[in-house]
Amino acid sequence: MHGVVAAIKADFGCLFVAALFIIIMASTIIFATILTPPAHNPFV
Repeated sequence: MHGVVAAIKADFGCLFVAALFIIIMASTIIFATILTPPAHNPFV
């Protein structure tokens, strides 16, 4: 278990970037869903 913790700490920067990327993508999708006009918009 200690080796796993050490590996996670060593890769924390990479994991942080990956998590941040996922959070940004999720929030982008959520905001796009909220701000997108209804489907009957002719530009959709």
